[in-house]
Amino acid sequence: MTEAQLKNQILSPWPFFGVSPQGDVLARYVPYGPVFRWSWNQMIPMPVQGSDLVWLLKSAAEEGHSISETEKPRGK
Repeated sequence: MTEAQLKNQILSPWPFFGVSPQGDVLARYVPYGPVFRWSWNQMIPMPVQGSDLVWLLKSAAEEGHSISETEKPRGK
């Protein structure tokens, strides 16, 4: 999805599934529900929603990385 399409989907209340240009997989499963992000073989609810999530994606794109690249690696 383009950044504009993803922004529209995040700000709308309806279910969607999409991949950002930086490779972040995002989805909403139920109307008006939270947006989830794919990480380590599971979908995790995003800590921010709506316009805050749009800002987070935009700032990560400007810095040249996906939002999942800021996570700590999982320990074994």
